[in-house]
Amino acid sequence: MDQLTLLNTFVRVAERGSFSAVAREMNTSQPVVSRQIAGLEDQLGVRLIQRTTRRLSLTEDGQVFLDHARAVVEAMEAAQASVGSAQKTPMGQVRLGVPTSVGMYLAARLPEFFARFPDMSIDLKMRDGPFDLVEEGLDLAISVAEATQASVITRVIGSAASVLVASAAYLAAHGTPESPQDLLKHECIVYTRPGIDRNWRFATNGTEETVTVQGRFHADSSEAVRRAARAGLGIAMLPRLTTIDDVNAGRLVTLLDAFCPMKVKVYAILPTRRYVPTRTRTILDFLITEFAQTPFLQSTAAIAGVPQAPIFD
Repeated sequence: MDQLTLLNTFVRVAERGSFSAVAREMNTSQPVVSRQIAGLEDQLGVRLIQRTTRRLSLTEDGQVFLDHARAVVEAMEAAQASVGSAQKTPMGQVRLGVPTSVGMYLAARLPEFFARFPDMSIDLKMRDGPFDLVEEGLDLAISVAEATQASVITRVIGSAASVLVASAAYLAAHGTPESPQDLLKHECIVYTRPGIDRNWRFATNGTEETVTVQGRFHADSSEAVRRAARAGLGIAMLPRLTTIDDVNAGRLVTLLDAFCPMKVKVYAILPTRRYVPTRTRTILDFLITEFAQTPFLQSTAAIAGVPQAPIFD
């Protein structure tokens, strides 16, 4: 095994904190990656990585060596890019974590994606809660909550509009709210996602209004909240993406649109800004394009005041 390959593997493992994640990126097996790290340690005569059953960590020698190894790998990548050899056809699997609403929306658009990139595959993980990219071996996550892990890269890529909805049967029985304050008299279905909970925000004529709603049913799944609203349990605030079909079919009715229910920022989260495979960049570019073209979603360029730091170096 050549020295550059060993250095590259070591840098990737140090960045990702996982043998299995690096194995997936390199289209190899975890034992192969482990043997490469062991081979490098034998050559150097020091332990670079401490291995436990749940997590990897760099030793003091490993931390010192990482800076030098990274410099060598970056120099080689720069040399390859300068003559165009780094341009590759995207291929392989991307492990992608998304909120349930985005996953449902994305699934309907995958035929177009796979027609353009036939050598790629996607392992989609849908959850309304946070993802741990390292522990779960994800290549990319889309989230409405900014990551708290210092080791990952988080960038705003857009925003998603919310909407108030209820069934016609519920409104016939309980009346239709005319203002956000009227919600205090209604049964509200609380979608418990990060930073939202029972505080529903509205924007009217440049001012923001927050109403703390009450309800007997709380759920951390947008799908569960949507079904409860359809069943007539109460009024819900949901991403517009999840309600389009129900509204068009008359199963749900939108409310208080003039008061502009809150939008939430949408983040792209990557394990690292460097060594991002072409396949990961490809699916992220596809998602950003979809955000720019889809009603109720905005790309970063359309959000005033949002810093547009680069996603990749």
